[in-house]
Amino acid sequence: MSPSLHQSLLMVSDLDASVAFYRDIVGLEPDEIADGNAEFDTGHCTLVLEEDFDPEVLDAFGLDEPGDERGRGVIVAIDVGDPEAVDTVCQRAAEADETVRMEPTDVEWGRRMALLSDPDDYTVEISAPR
Repeated sequence: MSPSLHQSLLMVSDLDASVAFYRDIVGLEPDEIADGNAEFDTGHCTLVLEEDFDPEVLDAFGLDEPGDERGRGVIVAIDVGDPEAVDTVCQRAAEADETVRMEPTDVEWGRRMALLSDPDDYTVEISAPR
């Protein structure tokens, strides 16, 4: 069996704001919202939003606190199915005063894509095949 991506976890500072972004702007439906985390089944793997861990928990796993630049260098890519949906997601983001880093664009590798910022400044690629 080949390895497969099971789960991606983002450490967030405000779980409610992050859940609202991924639900209301991106269009993902949460499968589970529990004390301190939320899970979204994306079909291939689970996107988990985890409110900041207690420093003792981080230390037990040898992890550092994410700090103020938690989203730096991270891109979450979400396929929304069709090119028109890319535009729709960006329109919802603009109407909600969310940051659109890159407007919908047809890229040379055969996709329509846009880049958004989530509440913790993680870059979220919204794309679909053309």
